[in-house]
Amino acid sequence: MIRTWAITRQLWHLRETAVLCKQIRQNRYSACSIFSRHSSGSSLSLPSAATLLQDDDKATVVLLGTVHFSKQSVEDVSQIVKVLNPNGILVELCRQRVSLLELDEKKFLEDAKAFDSKKMKQAMKGQNVVSGMLHAMLLKTYADIAKELGVAPGGEFRRAYHEMKKIPGCKLFLGDRPIQVTIARAFQSLSIYELGQVMFHLSKSGSSKPLDKNQLERYKDKDFVQTQFDEITRDVPAFKKIFHVFVDERDKCLAYSLQECVRNTVPKNPRVLAVVGMGHVDGIMKYYGKMKQEDIVPLLFVPPKPYYTVLIRKGLKLTFYFLVFSFFYRLFFG
Repeated sequence: MIRTWAITRQLWHLRETAVLCKQIRQNRYSACSIFSRHSSGSSLSLPSAATLLQDDDKATVVLLGTVHFSKQSVEDVSQIVKVLNPNGILVELCRQRVSLLELDEKKFLEDAKAFDSKKMKQAMKGQNVVSGMLHAMLLKTYADIAKELGVAPGGEFRRAYHEMKKIPGCKLFLGDRPIQVTIARAFQSLSIYELGQVMFHLSKSGSSKPLDKNQLERYKDKDFVQTQFDEITRDVPAFKKIFHVFVDERDKCLAYSLQECVRNTVPKNPRVLAVVGMGHVDGIMKYYGKMKQEDIVPLLFVPPKPYYTVLIRKGLKLTFYFLVFSFFYRLFFG
């Protein structure tokens, strides 16, 4: 089970590498460059990680790129709310992760130091086995990172939520695709051979080395991130498919959600703040205003299960029947 937690955390690192590397390839990772390209000419005083996505007579939309587990990103949210006074706020969360908004940070950090099997069982209650295990693994990963860094997850989203409650009439929107759909689409995009390669790589490289703030800061170094990405995809090309599902598809979903947020906030003069991970900024900028419902619907469905999962299931069922038959045959006939 320890190996499983390590693998989950490795997936978290891979996902961060993918989204950051996408920006590096477009030469847009610099927060200062984002500020200069989109904030010039605006009366709004925005932090350097913010992008003025739209500013006309139809709407004002600010896109904030955050670094997860960063205290500065939390403060950036408050700074933008102060100058924008939004009537709509969108966060990069789905219903399965909305509990982060009500998280008691102090209690979470205390619980993270004593995350045991009992807490894992509680996390799995009311869910099927697979969803429950994924939820428990995610909580365990968050607990490990929080314990090592002393920072609770989702701080920027939590700050956006609390700021929203202070503004009369302001609405909160969940912009992300359900996490179960993303995970299912990622792994079902792989052949059985590719899936084997991915699982072998994760199990081999998923060592539980302690994290620290300096280690996370290295992901701001474009050369380091590019090297990590090249190494991963060179060893296992199948990761390109996984990154496509985790990054590109979700960019489209987030862009469409932001369009809907602007459309449904207020009839006139919507002022919207979108709080998303830094790695999604360029994708949202690319797709914003261009996505239609028919573009998004296919991305919300899990494709049919690959043939090999059907074969494996039938094989396990036949094996079970054979073992039961063998047991009773030996029981009655010696």
